Amino acid sequence: MQPAIPFTFPGIGADVGRLGALLGLGLRAAGWRAPAKPALLNLACGRADETGVLLAAVAARATDLFYLGIDLRPPEIAEARARWIPAAAPGWQLDFRAGDAARTDRMKQLPPFDFIFIRHQNYWHAPAVWEVLFKNALAALAPGGLLAITSYFDREHDLASACLLQCGAVRRAEVPHPHSRPLPDAPGKSVDRRLALFSAG
Repeated sequence: MQPAIPFTFPGIGADVGRLGALLGLGLRAAGWRAPAKPALLNLACGRADETGVLLAAVAARATDLFYLGIDLRPPEIAEARARWIPAAAPGWQLDFRAGDAARTDRMKQLPPFDFIFIRHQNYWHAPAVWEVLFKNALAALAPGGLLAITSYFDREHDLASACLLQCGAVRRAEVPHPHSRPLPDAPGKSVDRRLALFSAG
C-alpha cells in the first residue's frame, strides 16, 4: 500500500521500509498469522507513517479488514487520513480518530483487535498512563491476537516490556532491529531500535 501523499519529513520512507522488514522478522519469530478478516489498531499513531508497511506485514492478503489509528493530535490525524484513506484497497476500512489512546476502554463499538501496534512508545515520560494504555490494549485483543511495541532506547524498551509482563502479557517474540538508524539527539537512541510482541496470556 503506497501513500496517497508523500511523507512529511525526509528519510521517513526508508525508516518505515526497514520497519516493515523488522515486523516480518517479529511475526515469523512469534509464529503468528493474521486471520482472514483482521482488525488492526495503531495506538498513539501520530501521522501514522507506518500504516502501509504495517498493513503489508500483517494483512497483505486480506480482502476485508478494519484498521484504526488513534492519536491525541488532530493535525497529525488529519494528515494520516489524507495520506492513507485514499490509498485503501477495496474492502479495506481505514479510520483515524483524534482521541486519547489510553482511553480505548471508553470508546464504543470497537471490535476485538487481532493486532495492536504502538510505535516508539515513550514509556518513561508517563509510566502510569502507559500502564493504563497497555492494560486497555491487552483487554482489546481478540483471542490469539498480538500487541507489538517498538522503542527508541534499550532501557525504555525494557521498562515498557516489564510493565506489560506485570499487566499479564506473555512475550511471544523479541527482535533487535539489525538496521536501526541512529538519531543524533541522544546517546543510544535509534529508530525502532527494538520490537517486542505480546499476547494477552
